[in-house]
Amino acid sequence: MDRLGVHSVVSLPLLGSDTVLGAMSVYAHAKHAFDARAVKLGELFALPAATSVQIGQALFQARRLATQLRAALASRATIDHAVGILISRYGDGPEEAYARLRAMSRSENQNLSVVAQTILDQTIRQARASHTSH
Repeated sequence: MDRLGVHSVVSLPLLGSDTVLGAMSVYAHAKHAFDARAVKLGELFALPAATSVQIGQALFQARRLATQLRAALASRATIDHAVGILISRYGDGPEEAYARLRAMSRSENQNLSVVAQTILDQTIRQARASHTSH
């Protein structure tokens, strides 16, 4: 740090309710720039900085959860459509059709939503082909 002209540093922890969230470091060109008063002043800034970090982490987690929930809802709708197709195709009840879909997923070693999407895509293609041929 000396070659950058930094001769003093004070580093303060950013404390969360039960963990250290990070650190706030302040650098100075002067040697011995930070005394006990500077550390106390830094601690006054560290508290709102830690709060900001916690809020940022909570926002990130909330956004990630919202994205996961949207994907799960879309996947669930696709699975429900595929179950409906299997009910219509094989005369199964909802539980049997879902079990059939799960068995297909296992036998193809594919995610349930991928198998459901494949069934949906095939059904749509078949329906379009039968409508265009008439």
